[in-house]
Amino acid sequence: MQPQAPQFSGNSEPERGLPPVAPPSGRFIVQLFLVPGLIVAVAVLVLLGFRYLVGGSHTPDYFLHQLKSNNPDIRWRGASDLAQVLKRPESITLRSDAKFALDLADLLDTAFAELTRDEKAVSERIKDLPIKEKELAWAKLTPQRDHAQYLAAALGDCVVPVGVAVLCRIALYSDSPDLTNNTLQRRKAVWALGTLGENRKGFKQLAAPEQSAIRALLDQEARGKQPRATWARTALYYLGDTDKTPAKDVVEVDRVLARCAGADDRFLRAQVALVLGFWYSPRADAVLLELAHDDGHGTLIGVSEEGSNHGR
Repeated sequence: MQPQAPQFSGNSEPERGLPPVAPPSGRFIVQLFLVPGLIVAVAVLVLLGFRYLVGGSHTPDYFLHQLKSNNPDIRWRGASDLAQVLKRPESITLRSDAKFALDLADLLDTAFAELTRDEKAVSERIKDLPIKEKELAWAKLTPQRDHAQYLAAALGDCVVPVGVAVLCRIALYSDSPDLTNNTLQRRKAVWALGTLGENRKGFKQLAAPEQSAIRALLDQEARGKQPRATWARTALYYLGDTDKTPAKDVVEVDRVLARCAGADDRFLRAQVALVLGFWYSPRADAVLLELAHDDGHGTLIGVSEEGSNHGR
């Protein structure tokens, strides 16, 4: 018996229970792809516009205006913005701005002078007070200390080493009546010198016209008023041939670090051993040899960011 061929009915309607199948309409395709695409494009444009407006305000004048403000909130907002912008690879123009670096050095020079003055005044005022009241009095200087330490770190992030003289002065300063915070201040200054020594290598990576413009600005400042003239001459020395005899007022980092190598603070001496590599000179060999045989004399003061003292 032969199998029968399947019988097809002329009715093309689908079986009951199945939805009708139809090709998507043009309107449906637009809703599916074009509308979400437009939403994403608008969002991207808004973000780019916001970034442009915010980034456009991040000029040297903007940062200096914020950092000079008497309002602590504005000052620290500017410091936070600068800390984020300055370390970005695309911020090389800001990091190599010699005038901006000189202005930062001015701010640090002023801030450190005011801090040392206020420390001496507080010391005289609290010498007969109980320990708790002394601690509260010192704590009131914390914003000033933090501001000075922040400016020191910012100068270390620059390519043009105009901050050398100010950082060296802080690194050598040991006459503060506030031993704990003075110790922290010196350590951060030495570390900023190490960062600056590494970052100044970026000068050679700049285009020749940019290097020439920086040298021209420093030459002009070197003929101007003190102390910026000394800062500019020191920067020119370290951007040029350091084998030559420096000008009389040029601050030599290796000599300063050699003096710091004799500090009682053992941690500071250890920092010096690291930082000297970024400011190497023939006279550094003797200092490194001495530090290699350090006998651990002096004190080791443990200083936290809050300024706690664990000296022993």
